[in-house]
Amino acid sequence: MESLTILMDQLGYEFKDKSLLKTSLTHPSFSKKNNYERLEFLGDRVLGLIISNEIFNIYSDDSEGNLAKKISFLVCKNTLIKIADKLMLEKYFIISKNIKKTSFDSIKANSLEALIAAIYLDSNFSNTYVIVKKLWNNYIKKINLDYHDPKSKLQEWSLKTNNILPVYEVKKKEGPDHNPIFTVNLKLNGKIYSIGVGKNKQDAEVMAAEKALKEIDK
Repeated sequence: MESLTILMDQLGYEFKDKSLLKTSLTHPSFSKKNNYERLEFLGDRVLGLIISNEIFNIYSDDSEGNLAKKISFLVCKNTLIKIADKLMLEKYFIISKNIKKTSFDSIKANSLEALIAAIYLDSNFSNTYVIVKKLWNNYIKKINLDYHDPKSKLQEWSLKTNNILPVYEVKKKEGPDHNPIFTVNLKLNGKIYSIGVGKNKQDAEVMAAEKALKEIDK
């Protein structure tokens, strides 16, 4: 694990209680008691409030529906992963060696939410707000909903173009029950159009839909 000082420098925040920081980076596979799960629960709520307030003020002409779409994009797993990657959060994970790399995307998202909660508990809401705003700044100003909710977008395209619905079929399920990997085939007109992989059926279906939309855009 890299020095936590580097991560704190990136965040622009020095923890008074560094055990909170370590807990936010600790996967349940390493410690069943002192891991990020409870912090993740809190961080999800703190993040949602901060982002909601930001877009409410910035996009003052947006309807409730448009604001809902924006916050859904800003706090979705893919956005969390991108921000976690920018922080190189993976380097700081305290995790069992037998965890597969295919699980790391979910761990990045969970740990980032836990990190937000850790900052909140170690300081206050105002400090947390400043840090979250800095981390999410580019995404808030340049919201791209082109590939957000890809399953709905693909369904709309398929009904309009071919008058049929996409069909998602589980091709295989691998790994242990506590950490499965699903492979899903996306079919259009009875033919396999794309394949998605994820830790659950929903994630695999979303990946398959994203791939299909990118092919359609070409």
